[in-house]
Amino acid sequence: MAGLQMHRVVKQKVSVLVDTEAPAGVGDALVTDREIHRQVWHLAWPSVTAMLLQSFNSLMDTFFVGHLPEGAQALAATGVGGGVVFLLVSLAMGVTVGTTALVARFTGAQDPAQAARATGQSLSLAALLALLCGVPAYCWREQIVSLLLDPGRNPQASRLCVAFLGAALLATLPLFVWNVLQAAFRGVGDARTPMRVTGAAISVHVIGDWLLIYGHWGLPRMGVVGAGVALALSWCVGMFLFGVAAWRHVVLREAFRWRHWRPDVAWYGRILRIGVPASVQALVRTVSMMLFTGMLARTVEGAAAVAALQIGIRAEGIAFMPGFGYGIAASALVGQALGARDADRAERAAQAAMWQALCVMCLMATLFFAGAWPIARAFSADPQVIGLGVAYLRINALCEPFLAPGMVLTSALQGAGETVKPTLITVVTMVFLRLPLASLLMFTWNLQAVGAWWAMTVTTVAGGLMTLGLFRTGQWKRVRV
Repeated sequence: MAGLQMHRVVKQKVSVLVDTEAPAGVGDALVTDREIHRQVWHLAWPSVTAMLLQSFNSLMDTFFVGHLPEGAQALAATGVGGGVVFLLVSLAMGVTVGTTALVARFTGAQDPAQAARATGQSLSLAALLALLCGVPAYCWREQIVSLLLDPGRNPQASRLCVAFLGAALLATLPLFVWNVLQAAFRGVGDARTPMRVTGAAISVHVIGDWLLIYGHWGLPRMGVVGAGVALALSWCVGMFLFGVAAWRHVVLREAFRWRHWRPDVAWYGRILRIGVPASVQALVRTVSMMLFTGMLARTVEGAAAVAALQIGIRAEGIAFMPGFGYGIAASALVGQALGARDADRAERAAQAAMWQALCVMCLMATLFFAGAWPIARAFSADPQVIGLGVAYLRINALCEPFLAPGMVLTSALQGAGETVKPTLITVVTMVFLRLPLASLLMFTWNLQAVGAWWAMTVTTVAGGLMTLGLFRTGQWKRVRV
C-alpha cells in the first residue's frame, strides 16, 4: 500500500510538471509553449528567491566584515576563505549534479523507489567525500592560504583567512549533506522547500554575523573568526531542516532506510559518472578564480583589488543569481521530460528558462550599472576599493546578457546528464582564455585591476556563446544515465 501511495503521489506531481502528450496542432502548440513558461516560472521563482537570498547573505557578510577595523584586509581574508569553501562545494557537486539528474529522470519515469535509492546512495557518498575532503582542508589550511595570499605582502589578510577557515571548515559534513538533500528536492520538482530552508539558514548566518563579529548581547567580539562560526552554524541548521523536510516527504523519506543508504559501488559509479565532470567544471571555475585572485593580489592595488573583487562579485550576484535559479528549473524540467521520453518538451523547457532569465538579468545589470557608485560605497570606506568596485560593476554589467545562456543552458545540459562538454567549455574559457588574457591586460599592458575586469567580461561572453552552440546541436537528448 505504501509503495502504491508513493507511486500515485509522484505520478500526480509529474502530471503537473511534465506534460507527456505531444501537441496536436498549431493552437495546442501555442498553449503548450505557454504552459511550459508557466512550469518554468513555477519552479524558477522559488529558486531565484533562494539565490537572491544567498546574494543578500553574501552582501551582509561583506557589509559586516568590511566595517571591521581591519577593513580591506578582512575583506580579502573572507573573500579568499570563501573561495576555499566554494572549492569544497565544487567537490560536492560531483554528487549533487548526479543526484538531481537521476532523481529527475526517475520522477519523470514515475519510479519513486529508484528516486529514493538514488537519494540514499547520494547521501552516503556525500558523507564519505566530506570526510575525505574536509579533514585534509582543515589540517592544511595554512598551506592553502599561503598559495592564495602572499604572506609576505599580505600578512594580516593571510592570518585572518586561516582563522576564518579554522571555524568554517569544522562544518564540512553538514555542508555536503545539505547540498545533496537540496539537489534531491529539486529533482522531484520541489523548489519551495529549498527556498524556505535557505531562508532559515541565511537568517541564522546574518544574525550570527551580527552577534559574533561585533560581540553583541554579551557575546565575545570575534571579528573574522565570528564570520566563520556563523557560516558553520548556518550549514548545520540547513542540514537539520532539510533532514526534517525529507523525512516528511513521501518519496525522499524512503532514502533514509539503510537498504538505500548502504554503500553500493555500482550506484556510486552511476552518480559520479554524471557528477564528476560537473564537479571538475566547478573546480576549474573555483581554482581559476583563486589563481585570478592571486594575480590580483600581486597588482599595484594589492589587497584593495582583492577587496573590490569580493564586493563586485557579491553585488553582481543579485544580477546573475536569477541565472542560477532558472538553471535549477531547467535542470529539473529537462531531466523529468527526458525521463518521460519527451525530448521536444525538454528542449522547449530549457529555451523558456533561458529567455526568462535573460530578461531578468538584463534588467538587473542595467540597475547595477547605473547604481555602481552607491553600491560600492555601501560596503567600504576605502576610496581605492570604491573606485575599483565601481569599475568592476560597470564593466561586468556588459556581459550579463551572455551569462543567461551560459548559466541556464549549462544546467539544462547537466539535467540531461551531459556534463563532459560543458566542462570542456569551462576549461577553455576560464583557463586558456581568462588567465592569459588577464595577465596580458594587467601586467603587460599595465591596466592592473581594470584589465582583470575586462578579461572577465570577454571570457564570459565567449563562454555563453559556446554553450549556446553546444545546446543547439541537440546531442544532449541522447545521453543515457
